[in-house]
Amino acid sequence: MSKAIFDQVENFAQDMMAAAEADNEVQFYALYEQLEALCNEYKGSKKDHPVLWETLADFSEDNDKAIIAYGEAYKLADQLKDNEYKASIQYSLAQRYLEEDRKSEAGDALEKAAKFASFTEDEELQREIQLLAESSG
Repeated sequence: MSKAIFDQVENFAQDMMAAAEADNEVQFYALYEQLEALCNEYKGSKKDHPVLWETLADFSEDNDKAIIAYGEAYKLADQLKDNEYKASIQYSLAQRYLEEDRKSEAGDALEKAAKFASFTEDEELQREIQLLAESSG
């Protein structure tokens, strides 16, 4: 992925966080829609990347939409064979499933997250996955 796309996604995330902190729903939703449009524009192209879809999912207030976006992110991460993205996406997916009281799917996602995280150096993510597994089990 080009640095320009990563920077663009990072700017969207920062701007959406600022809008959320300022309780500026109009700005937040406008930025969210712009990010969603970017994801759809790049979908299936060389510019498509898990960071786009994972960020979109992270900022989605609708669990169903988030789960779909995490699915897109996971497909791309799997194609890249990127365990860190796969672990992060599965962890976030588990959280959304738990919010929907879909415990079986959450458990499956947590198992995958733990497996992929074990192949990374990200000890914080490994701890967060373990804590979520313990609290939801």
